[in-house]
Amino acid sequence: RRAGLALVKPKPLLLLVDDNPEDVTIALRAIRRAEFPVDVLTLGNGREALEALDLYGDGSRGRKPLLPQVIFLDLRMPQIDGFEVLKRLRSASRTRSIPVVVVSSSERPEDVRRSYDLGANSYLVKQFDGRDPGGWLADAARYWLELNHVSAAR
Repeated sequence: RRAGLALVKPKPLLLLVDDNPEDVTIALRAIRRAEFPVDVLTLGNGREALEALDLYGDGSRGRKPLLPQVIFLDLRMPQIDGFEVLKRLRSASRTRSIPVVVVSSSERPEDVRRSYDLGANSYLVKQFDGRDPGGWLADAARYWLELNHVSAAR
């Protein structure tokens, strides 16, 4: 704080990667309803996510790569699926420690196991609750952005 000026802490960034526009709309509304102070960037497929994180191609996009505080990642997407995104996130030193929450409609044990084997921090099955659409996702965002403590080494 300097001479009456309050330093404004930037909002944390949540990256939501999902190809289903309906699921994205529900998630954004739920986060807004929860009045949760977060910036959300949505991307529609794995390729867009890898490009934004500078993990696609030769790594020379010319812009500063994103460094979200948490990534919510769908598995089944066109072009590059969530498994491949997760694999590349964990193989790059800059993104290795970013928490990744897999958000999928799949309850298949092999999808859950593979996600954790590739380095997911959490696996959530998409829920459909007419009373509080997307509330479960807002709760998960609050956990990863407010309640969970990450290492300062990040």
